[in-house]
Amino acid sequence: MVAAIELQELLRHKGYDSTIITDGEKLSRYSFLTQHSHFEKYQPDMVFDMVIVLDCNSYDRLGERSKLTRSAQSRVVIDHHLVEHAPIEAELEVIDPHYVSVGAMLYSLLEDEIKILKPQTRKFIAECTYVTILNDTNNFSNANTNADVFDLCRDLVTCGVQPHMLNRAFYQNNSPQEMLYLGRSLANIRLLDGGKILFLHSDLAMAKSLGIEPDQSISVTRYVQGVSGTIVIGYFKEIEPDVWKVSLRSLNLDVQSLAARYGGGGHRNAAGLTLKGTLAEVQAEMYQVLHNAISQL
Repeated sequence: MVAAIELQELLRHKGYDSTIITDGEKLSRYSFLTQHSHFEKYQPDMVFDMVIVLDCNSYDRLGERSKLTRSAQSRVVIDHHLVEHAPIEAELEVIDPHYVSVGAMLYSLLEDEIKILKPQTRKFIAECTYVTILNDTNNFSNANTNADVFDLCRDLVTCGVQPHMLNRAFYQNNSPQEMLYLGRSLANIRLLDGGKILFLHSDLAMAKSLGIEPDQSISVTRYVQGVSGTIVIGYFKEIEPDVWKVSLRSLNLDVQSLAARYGGGGHRNAAGLTLKGTLAEVQAEMYQVLHNAISQL
Protein backbone atom coordinates (compact mmCIF):
# COMPACT_ATOMS: atom_id res chain seq x y z
CA MET A 1 0.00 0.00 0.00
CA VAL A 2 2.74 2.49 0.91
CA ALA A 3 4.47 1.96 -2.44
CA ALA A 4 1.17 2.88 -4.12
CA ILE A 5 0.98 6.07 -2.01
CA GLU A 6 4.57 6.85 -3.03
CA LEU A 7 3.88 6.35 -6.73
CA GLN A 8 0.65 8.32 -6.62
CA GLU A 9 2.48 11.31 -5.13
CA LEU A 10 5.09 11.13 -7.89
CA LEU A 11 2.37 10.96 -10.54
CA ARG A 12 0.54 13.89 -8.97
CA HIS A 13 3.62 16.07 -9.28
CA LYS A 14 3.91 15.07 -12.94
CA GLY A 15 0.34 16.23 -13.53
CA TYR A 16 -1.31 12.80 -13.77
CA ASP A 17 -4.53 11.78 -12.04
CA SER A 18 -4.52 8.36 -10.40
CA THR A 19 -6.63 6.32 -8.02
CA ILE A 20 -5.48 3.64 -5.58
CA ILE A 21 -8.01 0.81 -5.77
CA THR A 22 -8.43 -1.07 -2.50
CA ASP A 23 -10.46 -4.12 -1.61
CA GLY A 24 -12.14 -2.17 1.17
CA GLU A 25 -9.61 -2.61 3.95
CA LYS A 26 -9.27 0.13 6.55
CA LEU A 27 -6.25 2.33 5.96
CA SER A 28 -5.99 4.10 9.31
CA ARG A 29 -2.54 2.66 10.03
CA TYR A 30 -1.23 4.65 7.04
CA SER A 31 -2.89 7.92 8.04
CA PHE A 32 0.48 9.62 8.60
CA LEU A 33 1.18 9.23 4.85
CA THR A 34 -2.21 9.72 3.21
CA GLN A 35 -2.61 13.52 3.23
CA HIS A 36 -2.91 13.74 -0.57
CA SER A 37 -3.87 10.17 -1.43
CA HIS A 38 -6.95 9.25 -3.42
CA PHE A 39 -8.45 5.83 -2.65
CA GLU A 40 -11.55 4.07 -3.93
CA LYS A 41 -12.95 0.67 -3.04
CA TYR A 42 -13.06 -1.71 -5.97
CA GLN A 43 -16.37 -1.86 -7.86
CA PRO A 44 -17.10 -4.40 -10.62
CA ASP A 45 -17.94 -1.69 -13.17
CA MET A 46 -14.64 0.17 -12.81
CA VAL A 47 -12.62 0.69 -16.00
CA PHE A 48 -9.25 2.45 -16.36
CA ASP A 49 -7.10 3.14 -19.40
CA MET A 50 -4.00 2.02 -17.50
CA VAL A 51 -3.57 -0.16 -14.44
CA ILE A 52 -0.28 -0.23 -12.54
CA VAL A 53 0.14 -3.30 -10.35
CA LEU A 54 2.63 -2.96 -7.51
CA ASP A 55 4.15 -5.64 -5.29
CA CYS A 56 2.41 -8.45 -7.16
CA ASN A 57 2.84 -10.17 -10.53
CA SER A 58 0.09 -12.81 -10.48
CA TYR A 59 -3.60 -12.62 -11.29
CA ASP A 60 -4.14 -15.21 -8.55
CA ARG A 61 -3.21 -12.67 -5.89
CA LEU A 62 -5.36 -9.82 -7.16
CA GLY A 63 -8.68 -11.33 -6.13
CA GLU A 64 -11.64 -9.43 -7.57
CA ARG A 65 -9.31 -6.73 -8.87
CA SER A 66 -7.99 -9.14 -11.50
CA LYS A 67 -11.02 -8.22 -13.64
CA LEU A 68 -10.06 -4.55 -13.43
CA THR A 69 -6.51 -5.37 -14.49
CA ARG A 70 -7.54 -7.57 -17.41
CA SER A 71 -9.97 -4.95 -18.77
CA ALA A 72 -7.41 -2.11 -18.84
CA GLN A 73 -6.07 -0.96 -22.21
CA SER A 74 -2.52 -1.21 -20.85
CA ARG A 75 -0.88 -2.72 -17.78
CA VAL A 76 2.34 -2.03 -15.89
CA VAL A 77 3.77 -4.46 -13.33
CA ILE A 78 6.43 -3.38 -10.83
CA ASP A 79 7.36 -6.08 -8.35
CA HIS A 80 10.20 -7.62 -6.36
CA HIS A 81 8.74 -11.11 -5.95
CA LEU A 82 9.66 -14.14 -8.01
CA VAL A 83 7.33 -14.67 -10.98
CA GLU A 84 4.41 -16.74 -9.78
CA HIS A 85 1.52 -18.76 -11.20
CA ALA A 86 -0.82 -16.97 -13.65
CA PRO A 87 1.52 -14.02 -14.32
CA ILE A 88 -0.05 -10.73 -15.35
CA GLU A 89 0.47 -9.87 -19.01
CA ALA A 90 1.83 -6.33 -19.15
CA GLU A 91 3.06 -3.87 -21.74
CA LEU A 92 5.73 -2.77 -19.24
CA GLU A 93 7.10 -5.18 -16.67
CA VAL A 94 9.82 -4.50 -14.10
CA ILE A 95 10.36 -7.49 -11.81
CA ASP A 96 13.57 -7.69 -9.80
CA PRO A 97 13.76 -9.83 -6.62
CA HIS A 98 17.06 -8.19 -5.67
CA TYR A 99 15.25 -5.09 -4.42
CA VAL A 100 14.29 -5.04 -0.76
CA SER A 101 10.87 -3.49 -1.45
CA VAL A 102 8.82 -2.05 -4.29
CA GLY A 103 9.16 1.35 -2.65
CA ALA A 104 12.92 0.99 -2.98
CA MET A 105 12.47 -0.02 -6.62
CA LEU A 106 10.45 3.10 -7.35
CA TYR A 107 12.99 5.31 -5.60
CA SER A 108 15.83 3.79 -7.61
CA LEU A 109 14.03 3.75 -10.96
CA LEU A 110 12.77 7.31 -10.62
CA GLU A 111 15.71 8.80 -8.72
CA ASP A 112 16.39 11.49 -11.32
CA GLU A 113 12.74 12.61 -11.17
CA ILE A 114 12.80 12.64 -7.36
CA LYS A 115 15.96 14.75 -7.15
CA ILE A 116 14.31 17.72 -8.87
CA LEU A 117 11.26 17.76 -6.61
CA LYS A 118 10.84 20.39 -3.91
CA PRO A 119 12.52 19.41 -0.61
CA GLN A 120 9.23 18.77 1.22
CA THR A 121 7.95 16.50 -1.55
CA ARG A 122 11.30 14.73 -1.75
CA LYS A 123 11.10 14.15 2.01
CA PHE A 124 7.62 12.64 1.69
CA ILE A 125 8.76 10.24 -1.05
CA ALA A 126 11.75 9.29 1.10
CA GLU A 127 9.43 8.62 4.06
CA CYS A 128 7.25 6.34 1.95
CA THR A 129 10.31 4.48 0.71
CA TYR A 130 11.65 4.08 4.25
CA VAL A 131 8.34 2.67 5.52
CA THR A 132 8.29 0.07 2.73
CA ILE A 133 11.77 -0.97 3.84
CA LEU A 134 10.67 -1.14 7.48
CA ASN A 135 7.83 -3.41 6.46
CA ASP A 136 9.71 -5.70 4.07
CA THR A 137 12.75 -6.13 6.32
CA ASN A 138 10.59 -6.59 9.44
CA ASN A 139 12.32 -3.61 11.03
CA PHE A 140 15.73 -4.61 9.62
CA SER A 141 15.61 -8.12 11.10
CA ASN A 142 15.06 -10.19 7.95
CA ALA A 143 17.76 -11.80 5.81
CA ASN A 144 17.16 -9.23 3.04
CA THR A 145 18.74 -6.51 5.19
CA ASN A 146 22.13 -5.85 3.58
CA ALA A 147 24.62 -3.09 2.81
CA ASP A 148 22.55 -1.83 -0.12
CA VAL A 149 19.56 -1.37 2.19
CA PHE A 150 21.57 0.67 4.68
CA ASP A 151 23.13 2.74 1.88
CA LEU A 152 19.66 3.60 0.61
CA CYS A 153 18.42 4.40 4.12
CA ARG A 154 21.35 6.76 4.55
CA ASP A 155 20.22 8.63 1.42
CA LEU A 156 16.66 8.74 2.72
CA VAL A 157 17.77 10.20 6.03
CA THR A 158 19.64 12.96 4.17
CA CYS A 159 16.27 13.80 2.57
CA GLY A 160 14.85 14.45 6.03
CA VAL A 161 13.57 11.05 7.13
CA GLN A 162 13.48 10.64 10.91
CA PRO A 163 13.71 6.88 11.52
CA HIS A 164 12.47 6.97 15.13
CA MET A 165 9.36 8.93 14.13
CA LEU A 166 8.45 6.59 11.26
CA ASN A 167 9.11 3.52 13.39
CA ARG A 168 6.73 4.91 16.00
CA ALA A 169 4.08 5.86 13.44
CA PHE A 170 4.20 2.51 11.63
CA TYR A 171 4.79 0.03 14.44
CA GLN A 172 3.57 1.73 17.60
CA ASN A 173 0.15 3.11 16.72
CA ASN A 174 -1.94 0.02 17.44
CA SER A 175 -5.33 0.33 19.10
CA PRO A 176 -6.12 -1.55 22.33
CA GLN A 177 -8.39 -3.83 20.27
CA GLU A 178 -5.52 -4.68 17.93
CA MET A 179 -3.28 -5.54 20.87
CA LEU A 180 -6.00 -7.79 22.28
CA TYR A 181 -6.27 -9.42 18.86
CA LEU A 182 -2.52 -10.01 18.92
CA GLY A 183 -2.58 -11.40 22.45
CA ARG A 184 -5.43 -13.80 21.79
CA SER A 185 -3.74 -14.97 18.58
CA LEU A 186 -0.51 -15.67 20.45
CA ALA A 187 -2.50 -17.65 23.01
CA ASN A 188 -3.41 -20.05 20.18
CA ILE A 189 0.19 -21.18 19.60
CA ARG A 190 0.63 -24.89 18.87
CA LEU A 191 4.04 -26.55 18.66
CA LEU A 192 4.37 -29.62 16.43
CA ASP A 193 7.20 -32.00 15.54
CA GLY A 194 8.99 -31.32 18.79
CA GLY A 195 8.72 -27.55 18.33
CA LYS A 196 10.05 -27.47 14.77
CA ILE A 197 6.67 -26.27 13.48
CA LEU A 198 4.78 -23.43 15.15
CA PHE A 199 1.14 -22.81 14.28
CA LEU A 200 -1.12 -20.03 15.50
CA HIS A 201 -4.39 -18.61 14.24
CA SER A 202 -6.91 -15.77 14.36
CA ASP A 203 -10.50 -16.58 13.45
CA LEU A 204 -13.38 -14.38 12.39
CA ALA A 205 -15.20 -14.81 15.70
CA MET A 206 -12.24 -13.28 17.52
CA ALA A 207 -12.02 -10.38 15.07
CA LYS A 208 -15.77 -9.75 15.29
CA SER A 209 -15.75 -9.76 19.09
CA LEU A 210 -13.10 -7.03 19.04
CA GLY A 211 -14.63 -5.02 16.21
CA ILE A 212 -11.66 -5.63 13.95
CA GLU A 213 -11.51 -6.29 10.23
CA PRO A 214 -8.96 -9.08 9.67
CA ASP A 215 -7.05 -7.12 7.04
CA GLN A 216 -6.52 -4.15 9.36
CA SER A 217 -4.80 -6.19 12.07
CA ILE A 218 -1.10 -5.93 12.87
CA SER A 219 1.39 -8.54 11.70
CA VAL A 220 1.09 -11.39 14.18
CA THR A 221 4.00 -13.37 12.69
CA ARG A 222 6.39 -10.59 13.65
CA TYR A 223 5.97 -11.52 17.29
CA VAL A 224 6.79 -15.23 16.96
CA GLN A 225 9.77 -15.12 14.61
CA GLY A 226 12.86 -16.26 16.45
CA VAL A 227 11.22 -18.79 18.78
CA SER A 228 14.01 -21.14 19.83
CA GLY A 229 14.04 -24.49 18.02
CA THR A 230 11.36 -23.52 15.49
CA ILE A 231 12.12 -24.14 11.81
CA VAL A 232 8.90 -22.81 10.28
CA ILE A 233 5.95 -20.69 11.39
CA GLY A 234 2.45 -20.99 9.97
CA TYR A 235 -0.06 -18.27 10.83
CA PHE A 236 -3.68 -18.90 9.82
CA LYS A 237 -5.99 -15.88 9.59
CA GLU A 238 -9.64 -16.41 8.71
CA ILE A 239 -10.64 -13.69 6.23
CA GLU A 240 -14.06 -15.14 5.28
CA PRO A 241 -15.98 -18.08 6.74
CA ASP A 242 -13.70 -21.12 6.23
CA VAL A 243 -11.28 -19.11 4.06
CA TRP A 244 -7.83 -18.82 5.60
CA LYS A 245 -4.93 -16.61 4.62
CA VAL A 246 -1.81 -18.56 5.55
CA SER A 247 1.49 -16.77 6.22
CA LEU A 248 4.65 -18.89 6.26
CA ARG A 249 7.97 -17.79 7.74
CA SER A 250 11.22 -19.76 7.83
CA LEU A 251 14.97 -19.19 7.68
CA ASN A 252 15.58 -22.79 6.58
CA LEU A 253 12.80 -23.71 4.15
CA ASP A 254 11.96 -22.22 0.76
CA VAL A 255 8.40 -21.34 1.74
CA GLN A 256 7.85 -19.45 -1.51
CA SER A 257 7.98 -22.71 -3.47
CA LEU A 258 5.59 -24.33 -0.98
CA ALA A 259 3.12 -21.46 -1.23
CA ALA A 260 3.33 -21.52 -5.03
CA ARG A 261 1.79 -25.01 -5.03
CA TYR A 262 -1.44 -23.35 -3.87
CA GLY A 263 -1.29 -20.31 -6.13
CA GLY A 264 0.44 -18.22 -3.49
CA GLY A 265 3.89 -16.72 -3.42
CA GLY A 266 6.26 -14.23 -1.88
CA HIS A 267 9.88 -14.65 -0.94
CA ARG A 268 12.05 -17.62 -0.04
CA ASN A 269 11.79 -16.90 3.70
CA ALA A 270 8.34 -15.28 3.80
CA ALA A 271 5.35 -16.27 1.67
CA GLY A 272 1.59 -16.58 1.74
CA LEU A 273 -1.30 -18.55 0.30
CA THR A 274 -5.02 -19.05 0.76
CA LEU A 275 -6.76 -22.28 1.77
CA LYS A 276 -10.44 -23.18 2.18
CA GLY A 277 -11.81 -25.46 4.87
CA THR A 278 -12.12 -25.67 8.61
CA LEU A 279 -9.16 -24.66 10.75
CA ALA A 280 -8.46 -28.30 11.55
CA GLU A 281 -8.51 -29.22 7.85
CA VAL A 282 -6.24 -26.45 6.61
CA GLN A 283 -3.78 -26.90 9.47
CA ALA A 284 -3.65 -30.65 8.88
CA GLU A 285 -2.93 -30.11 5.19
CA MET A 286 -0.27 -27.49 5.83
CA TYR A 287 1.30 -29.58 8.58
CA GLN A 288 1.85 -32.46 6.17
CA VAL A 289 3.46 -30.15 3.59
CA LEU A 290 5.78 -28.59 6.16
CA HIS A 291 6.57 -31.88 7.88
CA ASN A 292 7.63 -33.38 4.53
CA ALA A 293 9.74 -30.35 3.66
CA ILE A 294 11.54 -30.42 7.02
CA SER A 295 12.27 -34.13 6.63
CA GLN A 296 14.21 -33.34 3.45
CA LEU A 297 16.54 -30.80 5.08
